[in-house]
Amino acid sequence: MFDTRSVVGRSGLRAAVVAVALGLAVSACTPAKAGAAAIVGDRRITSQQVNDSSQGIREGNPQLAQGDGLERTVLYYLVISPWVLSAAQATGNGVSNQEAAKLLPKTTTPDPGSILVLRTFTALQKMQQAGASEALAQVQKDIGAADPKLSPRYGTFDVQQMSIVDAPPNWVVPKSEPTESTNPGQP
Repeated sequence: MFDTRSVVGRSGLRAAVVAVALGLAVSACTPAKAGAAAIVGDRRITSQQVNDSSQGIREGNPQLAQGDGLERTVLYYLVISPWVLSAAQATGNGVSNQEAAKLLPKTTTPDPGSILVLRTFTALQKMQQAGASEALAQVQKDIGAADPKLSPRYGTFDVQQMSIVDAPPNWVVPKSEPTESTNPGQP
């Protein structure tokens, strides 16, 4: 039986209480990231939002969903949407929810995330076609300043390429430079 009156017992109990409190304090910091596909500034995009938006596109327009990488593409547009939609509106290239919904003809009640993705896609396309290079450069700069952090499951956000690229695996260790041998006669 554990004697709580002994010094060892009390210090052990204190240590356990401190360990539990520390564990709770540390875990209290992590729920904002649990289930996150991306953290962009103070905005959190969940894996569930990515899944729901992807499924909405699959159901609403299977042709748009062909090929690999739909979830990564959906996440990309969810990350950039605030900046693209704002710039598109300012340059006269805005896209309404109704216009985006037309790209999902197989559903009468499209997923809101799917609509957001398709609005962003269409707005970006319109801005590129209109030659709104100054606005697009500002969008890129603003996204860079927001420093999007993605779950490794999706890759990393490369602001220079304005795309999501594969994250390098953790286990790849860069080769060190060869050093001179301490024994000159040895290879």
